[in-house]
Amino acid sequence: MTISLDKPIDEPLDDPLAAPAGSATLHGLSSSDALLRVRGLHVTFTSERGPVHAVRGVDFDLARGETLAIVGESGSGKSTTALALTKMLPGAGAVTGGSVLLDGPAPGDPVLDLASAGEDELRRIRGARIGMIFQDPMTSLNPLLTVGRHLDEAMRAHGVADKRKRAARAVELLDLVGIADPAKRMRDHPHQFSGGMRQRVMIALALANEPDILLADEPTTALDPTVQAQILTLLENLSRELGTATVLITHNMGVVARSAARVMVLYGGRVVEHGRTEDVLAAPQHPYTAGLLRAVPRLDAPYGQRLHGIPGSPPDLASPPEGCAFADRCTLATDQCRTEQPPLRAVGSGRTVACWVSDGPLPLPLAASGAVVSGGASGTEVAEALDGKQAFAAARAADVHEAGDVEPVLSVEGLGKVFKSRRNRVVALDDVSLQLFPGETLGVVGESGSGKSTLVRTLVGVHPPTAGRIVFGGRDVTRPSRADVRTLRRSVQMVFQDPYASLNPRMTVGAIIADPLVSQGLGTPGEHRRRVGELLERVGLDPAAADRYPRDFSGGQRQRIGIARALAPEPSVLICDEPVSALDVSVQAQVVNLLADLQADLGLSMIFIAHDLAVVRQISHRITVMRGGRVVETGPAEQLCADPQHPYTQALLAAVPSPVPAARTAAAA
Repeated sequence: MTISLDKPIDEPLDDPLAAPAGSATLHGLSSSDALLRVRGLHVTFTSERGPVHAVRGVDFDLARGETLAIVGESGSGKSTTALALTKMLPGAGAVTGGSVLLDGPAPGDPVLDLASAGEDELRRIRGARIGMIFQDPMTSLNPLLTVGRHLDEAMRAHGVADKRKRAARAVELLDLVGIADPAKRMRDHPHQFSGGMRQRVMIALALANEPDILLADEPTTALDPTVQAQILTLLENLSRELGTATVLITHNMGVVARSAARVMVLYGGRVVEHGRTEDVLAAPQHPYTAGLLRAVPRLDAPYGQRLHGIPGSPPDLASPPEGCAFADRCTLATDQCRTEQPPLRAVGSGRTVACWVSDGPLPLPLAASGAVVSGGASGTEVAEALDGKQAFAAARAADVHEAGDVEPVLSVEGLGKVFKSRRNRVVALDDVSLQLFPGETLGVVGESGSGKSTLVRTLVGVHPPTAGRIVFGGRDVTRPSRADVRTLRRSVQMVFQDPYASLNPRMTVGAIIADPLVSQGLGTPGEHRRRVGELLERVGLDPAAADRYPRDFSGGQRQRIGIARALAPEPSVLICDEPVSALDVSVQAQVVNLLADLQADLGLSMIFIAHDLAVVRQISHRITVMRGGRVVETGPAEQLCADPQHPYTQALLAAVPSPVPAARTAAAA
């Protein structure tokens, strides 16, 4: 078995949606041709407040070689649906209704209902006929075992008794997923691989026993665009050459547009829209689908246009609403929407939508022009209802400072950082120079290992530099005094990538936000309480939330709490290290808009690190591109993305998947 990672996909895949005339179909797929048939799937979790109905009547079919994408916000039921297929739900969850019918491995073999199968039978299926790629490979791989041992155990558990055969197969798998020198890397442990390489190891594990189906849960989240493109190419080649069917769970619409033949949109545990990817992404017919697409930042969108977040929060599935679950967040909702659950109805060949008010395609902003396109009779009305704010508080492009126009708040000159050990000498930063001006956002992009995180850690004093100067507010703080450290800790604050990991679960939200004030001796307890209330209100949360704990909040709300904590000592510089990489597109839009609003209101300067160049372009005035510890290009955000000069910048931009279905069609042509 040989698959080249670089092999071009120059022929369109056979259309898995084409059904023989007269055959029974679900979403355009012939039931007789489906490898997996899911009907009326219900999943319920037990909780202190009663049953939580996480998945409510989901139907879909999956053909050999097909990729079905499942999209939706956190809590919509995406991952729960995938885990329920092989009953790998957490202890509190159970399949409470429906069937999951898997065809036998050979023609004529009996069909197995996984929903009612016993644990022994499911163990034979998991990893053998259905493989799983988890979102975070580091938490899924045993740090005490080598990669070779992981692969060996996966094959031995499913009856591959010959040790030599397992070892040869393991080397073949690592080579298959594009890991160089696979025989040598077999002896390495997970921590010795980069994030992208660990994800490749996870794919190798999922493929160890040549499964018919891959369940890929956010396989490219938090990966750099070039690594993401390599992983997607690998999955596409597996589908093409091995006939592997894939259920792809993601919040990245660009990934959906590139890789999936069909897309199923979940909200509140139900399917609200389902159809061909080209149809759904180009002309969504459910307001929720349109809202998700409008929240996606795009490289070809008009610069300075505000992201369109979806207001409100997903429903509480412990007490699901009587009518449409999206009604409370939908500007088009009627009384019927709030009292009657809309059925999933056919609206075309292989297309279904669950909505009372939608009578055709809903509007989406067009690239470049910023206009709104609509295929429905009520397009103008829908556009007005969905638009919200139209522009940033200040025009982003107009705020870029010319050299010499104003003094920078932060200046880095020839910065270097070398990490040494007895065996190695690693140059993490090499002659890095940059400037940050008052009220400006400087985006920093580059692949893993480019030096982005080392740069910000050096700026805040975690790593002492080995060369160069750091000047803050006109004062050299390269080797800060005790007074300088105190000033820096107040004036420069960070917003971290994982808000849950950076918030103390044993402290209330109020105590977390007030902690910088307490540690620096700023104000009295009464002043702290007032400041906490003001900050919670400023980031869009109820001041009463101060008495609650981080576990009581969603991911987006926790990130708002992290932002409030960073703002507590009134800093002049905010460093945001991948603050939206793991968030849904709708929540991501809310956080990006919030940061832009805070900057406009407070005059903050920001350094914004992210791997998503569309997000970086959205919020930044200027962008700095790093590679191998060096700055390779810097320029105004719009100009750099529209006309990159360095080949590396060009490669980063080319690797960003577009959410435009036409781009997927052109790429496959």
